[in-house]
Amino acid sequence: MDMNMDVKDLIAKLKSKKGNSRNSGGVAAFFEKNPKMKLIIPAIFLVISILVAIVIVVKTSHAEVPDIPVDSIEANTNQVEAFPKEVRDAEKLEGITDKELLNEAVLAHPKVTAITYNVEEGYYTVIVKTDNATYPNLRVGDFVYHSDWMVESITEEQVVFSCNGQKTTVKINLD
Repeated sequence: MDMNMDVKDLIAKLKSKKGNSRNSGGVAAFFEKNPKMKLIIPAIFLVISILVAIVIVVKTSHAEVPDIPVDSIEANTNQVEAFPKEVRDAEKLEGITDKELLNEAVLAHPKVTAITYNVEEGYYTVIVKTDNATYPNLRVGDFVYHSDWMVESITEEQVVFSCNGQKTTVKINLD
């Protein structure tokens, strides 16, 4: 019975301290002592809620990707083109063997569409457009699209290509 008496005494003491305590009322007493907190705490929760909502919206939103018609996709999708391919006249390519295509028609009617100079390393790069394709970032020593045509020299006035002893000079006219 002594044990029951101790528990009863403990409960009675707690009840008496609760009523006499300066901290009685818990949350209500806190807000009575700190009236500004009635505004600050809800404002903090509001700001946190807005930030969480923004993060969720940003992470779940995706840029719209336009639909590409299936018939416009080429069979070889492993290749990435820096410039869009133009529709070429099939009659110009009739009767040309693969080797001739790569060596003769690769530079059909070439035109330099851009030239840049790397000041730090001291070399030119050009973009060449032909009847068959556009070849970006060519510089001296580069071969044109897996053909035997090599960029022999680039100056501000012209680009010289060579292939099996044959040379083709393309004047630079960016007008």
